Amino acid sequence: MAEVARIRDIKYEYNPRELVFQNDKVKLYHYKAKTEKLDPVPLLVVFATVNRPEILDLFPDNSFIGRLLQNGMDVYLLDWGYPDAEDKHISLNDYISRYLHHCVENIIERSQQPKINLLGICQGGLICICYSILFGTIKNLVLVTAPIDFQTRENVIGQIFKNLDVDALVDIAGNVSGDWLTNFFISLRPFELVGKKYLRFIDNLSDREKTDRFLRVEKWLYDAPDQTGASFKELITQFYQQNKLIKGEYYSNGKRVNLANLTIPVLNVMARDDEIIPVSASRCLKKYAGSHDYTQKIFPSGHIGIYISDKVGKSMPAFIAGWLKKRSV
Repeated sequence: MAEVARIRDIKYEYNPRELVFQNDKVKLYHYKAKTEKLDPVPLLVVFATVNRPEILDLFPDNSFIGRLLQNGMDVYLLDWGYPDAEDKHISLNDYISRYLHHCVENIIERSQQPKINLLGICQGGLICICYSILFGTIKNLVLVTAPIDFQTRENVIGQIFKNLDVDALVDIAGNVSGDWLTNFFISLRPFELVGKKYLRFIDNLSDREKTDRFLRVEKWLYDAPDQTGASFKELITQFYQQNKLIKGEYYSNGKRVNLANLTIPVLNVMARDDEIIPVSASRCLKKYAGSHDYTQKIFPSGHIGIYISDKVGKSMPAFIAGWLKKRSV
């Protein structure tokens, strides 16, 4: 189909931003403010390593990041990059205590603020939870569809990964293929993510705007980076298989990650229809976290729709910005 073939020609577009820091393949971007009245505390957005963060700014005039900017947030974005063979030994600890920490330090230096706000999404939320417990540089923590309990009954991926031989997935470069991950997620919902969506696409071929929107999401879906062998093995064995986070048995940088030590204000956002990180996997944080300022919010959407749907796409960034502004003093 000629229209689908256009995917390779589509270029990502972004709200105006500047590359302000780079450490190996990890990049830190700072977005240009959209309002004169800017929240004084910078907000660093951290997406999962298993997908590209472009989904957060896929349609610049109508994106998650764009609406954070419209609501007066001073937004930074961490981009994990595309790991290759030389990165196979990079662990979750490296992501937490080296790459994320260096980005946070850079923002603190640039902004002259003693602490910043942190927004972690999906597996990026897991990384941000660990970081916030181990370092005293975060003022407020926002989580969106972040996994906490990896073995709830509704957690389909958790059930599949429970007995997974992760070593069998590591390729000749020592990493796990991003293509494999994409096909794995598609296999969980084959009709929805393959059959049904293409039927809708064909029905909308005459609508250029809807066609371009569809193709842009498709480009993102199949742009999954490879995962470093070390970090993916750690994610599967220590979290999905051993559930060490809620047990208080996970260690990063030689220190125990105890959820009871998560005492800063926390906003925990979930997607009601999420099949990747079900609500049950996230809302249990209230039981384990030591924060006395804990808020949770459930939006009627799925794992990806929560960022790009018209309805939730408007309300969620406004809710997050409002919550942060009340705690910016």
